[in-house]
Amino acid sequence: MDLTVILTAFKEEKTVAKAVKCICDSEYSGYENKFQLITVIPDKETLSQASKEIYKYKKVEWTSVIDPGKGKPIALNLALKKVKGKIIILTDGDVYLGENSIKLLHDAFKNPKVMGSTGRPVSADKKNNFFGYLSHLLADAAHHKRLTTLKGIRSGRSRVFVGSKSNFFALSGYAMAMKNFQLQLPKDTLVDDAYLSYVLLSKGGKLEYIPEAKVFVNYPSNIQDWYKQKLRAVGGYVQLWKFGVIENNTKVRNFWKELEYFWFPIKYAKSFKEYIWSVALYPMRLYMWLIIFYQQRIRKKSFDEIWVRVESTK
Repeated sequence: MDLTVILTAFKEEKTVAKAVKCICDSEYSGYENKFQLITVIPDKETLSQASKEIYKYKKVEWTSVIDPGKGKPIALNLALKKVKGKIIILTDGDVYLGENSIKLLHDAFKNPKVMGSTGRPVSADKKNNFFGYLSHLLADAAHHKRLTTLKGIRSGRSRVFVGSKSNFFALSGYAMAMKNFQLQLPKDTLVDDAYLSYVLLSKGGKLEYIPEAKVFVNYPSNIQDWYKQKLRAVGGYVQLWKFGVIENNTKVRNFWKELEYFWFPIKYAKSFKEYIWSVALYPMRLYMWLIIFYQQRIRKKSFDEIWVRVESTK
């Protein structure tokens, strides 16, 4: 079998059916061949909604993995042991892939040098409120960063924002594909997508960015959830140093690297209201980095303390 898709979900009964449909409907996904779908879903409500949708498709070989509820890294490790495909696509039950995204992510491996590929996360939130605006700003900043580092497009504003020595940016766990190397994750990693990206890069291959392969994401809609998500996602990069996968030339998320994008929020704004919202992001990000330093370097918080569910994205 050529392709396996792994979908992880927990208490996402409202969104998982759409996520499954976008994976399994061959006319929408663009992938015509039979493939394996592995779901890791611990709660009955979400699993029930997923199974109702999966049974509609004959070209899907479904493997349901029992998740002990001990965190996403352990859930992914259980799924990775069941993989049959040569290519693996990872995604979640609270996002949905865009049209032809499965095919585009898969076809990137026609280039034998490619070890991993990723799509473009796009905010599904409305842009007319503060947190919706921030979701678009940060998602578009990540898109800009991947264009310059993974595709080598260094024209226009990229020369202003991104240093010429940048040569790595992590694949997005919302829509990432990789060759099947029978990898396993450290059980306490906070950023599984970044960890896998570094391991794939260490194998001497290429990480490919496919911006046409979109994945639509709902982001936090309040300050508490915004910090929960950022402390886990950004702070997780600090944790990666202990796993020995980061090198000096592949650092992508620390306070000083973030300064490469210092002017991006200001230039992104298209109105006075958006300008004010962009300015408000600066103290929020500074406070975030202070908390990360305190949690990981002083308090040395554990995985269980930092990995907190973000309710407003569901």
